Amino acid sequence: MDLQATVILMSVEGSGDRHRRSYARLRLELPEIYFLPLTWTVVHPIDEASPLYGKSAQDLADQAVEIMVLIKGFDDTFSQVVNARCSYRFDEIEWGARFLPAFHNDDRGHLVLDLKRIDATEPAPLDPIEAEPAEAVTAR
Repeated sequence: MDLQATVILMSVEGSGDRHRRSYARLRLELPEIYFLPLTWTVVHPIDEASPLYGKSAQDLADQAVEIMVLIKGFDDTFSQVVNARCSYRFDEIEWGARFLPAFHNDDRGHLVLDLKRIDATEPAPLDPIEAEPAEAVTAR
């Protein structure tokens, strides 16, 4: 219950002997939900306001980009706050892909969550005219 997501973009800037890490909090379409009924895809829209806007895979590699995801929620079974974190390096980002739904209706009309499809993707156009910006890049 009461889930919150925070996504931070870390990059390395500078050249030669002068490097420094830079951190930017990424704006999310839906940064919190009240309960987790099925799945929740955390989406950062890549638009003109995004630090990822106009970046290529090579740009992310040059800056050693890492995307850090922090999830916090309340586990009502144990009555405690639970935290989860993960990160995705620049070379773990799948370009030109979007997530597929991980659930479907069975023969009796019941909704089924297929955990084998939780990270399934399909190709998606990178051209912003052909697709919504948030659908162009997927971190697995």
